[in-house]
Amino acid sequence: MSDSELGISSDLVTSMAKGSTTMDVGFQNLSFTPPSWKLRGSQPRILHDVSGRFKSGELSAILGPSGAGKSTLLNALSGLTTRGVEGSLTVNGCQRDPRAFYKSSRYITQEDLLQPMLTVNELMTVAARLKLPAATSRQERVRVISDILSKLGLLHASATRTENLSGGEKKRLSVALELVSNPPVFFLDEPTSGLDNVSTGQCLRLLRRLAHEGPRTFVLTIHQPSASLFEMFDHVYVLARGRCVYQGPPGQLVSFLARSHISCPRHYNPADFLIEVCDSDAQFVNILAASVDNGKLTTTPEGTLQAVDKGECLSECSGSSQGEVAEVELADQPLHRPRRSGREQELQFPTSSWLQFIILLQRMIQQIIRNKTAMKIQFAHHTMCSVMIAILYFNVARDGAQFFTHMKFSIGLVLFYTYTHLMVPVLVYPYDVKLFKKEHFNRWYSLNSYYAALSVAKMPIQFVLSTYFLSIIYYTSGLPLEFDRFAIMALTGILISLVAEGMGHSIGAVFNVTNGSAVGPMLAAPFMGLAVYGFDFAPQIPWYINALMKTSFIRSGVAAYVLTMFGFDRQPLDCNDYYCHFRNPKKVLRFLDVEGQNAWTEIGNLVILGLFYRLTFWAGLRWRTST
Repeated sequence: MSDSELGISSDLVTSMAKGSTTMDVGFQNLSFTPPSWKLRGSQPRILHDVSGRFKSGELSAILGPSGAGKSTLLNALSGLTTRGVEGSLTVNGCQRDPRAFYKSSRYITQEDLLQPMLTVNELMTVAARLKLPAATSRQERVRVISDILSKLGLLHASATRTENLSGGEKKRLSVALELVSNPPVFFLDEPTSGLDNVSTGQCLRLLRRLAHEGPRTFVLTIHQPSASLFEMFDHVYVLARGRCVYQGPPGQLVSFLARSHISCPRHYNPADFLIEVCDSDAQFVNILAASVDNGKLTTTPEGTLQAVDKGECLSECSGSSQGEVAEVELADQPLHRPRRSGREQELQFPTSSWLQFIILLQRMIQQIIRNKTAMKIQFAHHTMCSVMIAILYFNVARDGAQFFTHMKFSIGLVLFYTYTHLMVPVLVYPYDVKLFKKEHFNRWYSLNSYYAALSVAKMPIQFVLSTYFLSIIYYTSGLPLEFDRFAIMALTGILISLVAEGMGHSIGAVFNVTNGSAVGPMLAAPFMGLAVYGFDFAPQIPWYINALMKTSFIRSGVAAYVLTMFGFDRQPLDCNDYYCHFRNPKKVLRFLDVEGQNAWTEIGNLVILGLFYRLTFWAGLRWRTST
């Protein structure tokens, strides 16, 4: 593909090509066993002591049939997977320091994980603000973004929202976002997945150009490329049954097979032929793996086998060899100062935690405002539910003869807040957590900054909708028109929604949508049972059951509503029957064994439970970043 086809101006062909640290990624005797299987005592290894090396300035591909271990190898090399990995990982021949290497490498997932509701230019701006040093000027960031979009042929789509991009444009944007900090190593998992042949060819030509110009190390997985696509790679590494059966230039594959007495027919694509041969008979895998010593030997461009060059690890260059980026430049302008120390220092993000929080908060608020469909659905949901409850419980709060109706009214309010704010994150957040994991792994921002921004971003709309919902019900139910009473009930509803949302986010952070949809109601059901238990014999409930009830935020919400509706020296209720035993609000409180308590105690319990579930949400995110 020509520069004009990619939308690349001639003066940008060599742009961003300078300043990258040369980094060759090597591995020796690398094995992977799923940790769960280790605990069971058996050893169903996915990778079997494979070795190899991917050089800087080359586009390298990991090939193999399904189940060969391609993605497993890529994840182990990138550091995305660490548990169950055994063997030696090197950079430029030196033992790799994981923390330093993560700073210099980027991982692009097979799934196009892009922030929605933002244009290409806006998302690039967010990436630049997070990934470039805080001292970088706005003009410099704009220039860097323009250069990258030009180089990747995305300038024409700069005002297009990410969800409206084509498949090829999404792939290129994923690369563009990580090019902002100009890392020397890229790992890509099936970057051509879902693309047609033309888009696949464009994608591979672009990646090869970026690898050569950097020079950068590009390592990708691909299942079964066509003959024309196969020739685009500088280096191929073929896996079969977790073992290396070939590595070297694609043009030497046929002669390599011939030396092993395996003849590739002329009409066959060599990649297809090798994959079919290895997938059909384990004996061929053993023969070919022995020929390359399971990756310790590589085929040279001249067609000979030689030991994999491990490179020379120089102590005076240890800073670079351990994976530090000595200096990063885009468009010939340095954006990072070189490190002088030979020892790895504690890794830090390019921007402060506070600045990360501000940038992420602005991004999240912008996405919430632009998601008008979700806003309309939420508004309609709160309106319909409030009108329905208002009709069902019209003026019941004034009637002293309807004690159990009062209780059902309180429980109904709490259940609305609970399930509205519990299930939404359970259904939505599993996708968002994938985005978080990718961006966090690629060193966009810290866990704490993201967590704080997410917690704050949704609060305004949550406060508004919860108060709007209650204001309709409060007036129509016949409760006294007192601001203090209304404010406490509104505060209670907001706290219930925050606790439920914290629980929902905790579930969404750990489980997928299918499992989360079962876990959410399953966890909420016991709390609902504790909420309605014993209202007709409250004074006889043992102390340990009362203590257990304190763990139910639904129970605390119901108790807070009851104390607010019938407490605060409320006047006697109306009575249209001959006798209303609960006409005096104090009798209600005495019957429920809450006389002498106040709503603030239950509100305090809601605050404690809210903090607990927010902590479990943080722990869930922390767990996701470590798996």
